[in-house]
Amino acid sequence: MNVVSVVVSIIPFVGALFAVGFYTLLERKILSIIMIRKGPSKVSYMGILQPFSDAGKLLCKEFIVPTRANVGPFILAPAVMLIISLLGWLLYPYKSAEVFYVFGVILFMAITSVSVYGVMMSGWVSNSKYSLLGAVRAMAQSISYEIPMGFIFFCVVLCAGLFSFQEISMYQQGLFFFFFPLCGALVVWLLCVLAETNRAPFDFVEGESELVSGYNVEYSGGGFAVMFIAEYSSILLSSVVSAVMFFGGNEVLTGLFTLAVAIFFLITRASLPRLRYDKLMNLCWTVLLCVMLSISVCAVVLVSL
Repeated sequence: MNVVSVVVSIIPFVGALFAVGFYTLLERKILSIIMIRKGPSKVSYMGILQPFSDAGKLLCKEFIVPTRANVGPFILAPAVMLIISLLGWLLYPYKSAEVFYVFGVILFMAITSVSVYGVMMSGWVSNSKYSLLGAVRAMAQSISYEIPMGFIFFCVVLCAGLFSFQEISMYQQGLFFFFFPLCGALVVWLLCVLAETNRAPFDFVEGESELVSGYNVEYSGGGFAVMFIAEYSSILLSSVVSAVMFFGGNEVLTGLFTLAVAIFFLITRASLPRLRYDKLMNLCWTVLLCVMLSISVCAVVLVSL
């Protein structure tokens, strides 16, 4: 294998880990502004090194394994979650041809589908009723919201005639973006990625009010830190994919839209209360699915003209 290809493949992993750290800092800063309170400001200048302090604190804490837990899978589950979330960064749409996935869209859907297995494993092997309920919720939520998400990918692929994120991005060069014909699909997409990444107001997998942190309630120290990194890595990856699909082509606009979607995740967490779980499922099956079916039919008609 070419050395350049190996280096280019490793860069997204390293960049994603650093981005997760500073994204958590950005989240705490934005939440503090919205809630009119002080955010991280003590560690170095304006709290810039706060993520490294938090990571060091978590990694130095004791990793406790519950007595009734299945020890092997319990230790393995956080690593599975992190590996699956980092695998998605291989699909980063480089402009060079060193790393190129012809069917990147299909691979992203597969990685998104498999990511729920880490949550399922961690909830089941903890041998706790709260964590098991969180895992069951995660499976039902993920399966439900992947259906309208699949229709969104269908519309984008149908309009572009391509399955690669690089080619979809290049297809939108100039002033044409898929945002204009598919603005309704973008709204549905943002709701779906909120549900897929278990973010507020759809964070029922780790609902503190009823599940006491849900699937990760038995994890501490390094295990909890790895799960935390995996979740935020998935959020940033979803932001990048959103920008590529709807505002690709121009790298400046792609970067700005990625930042906008990432901040959208944070503002929704600070602004909206958690819904009821039955309303979440009804939203998917009775509203979003019908909307995406209508948009898909319209896309087929427009492309065929």
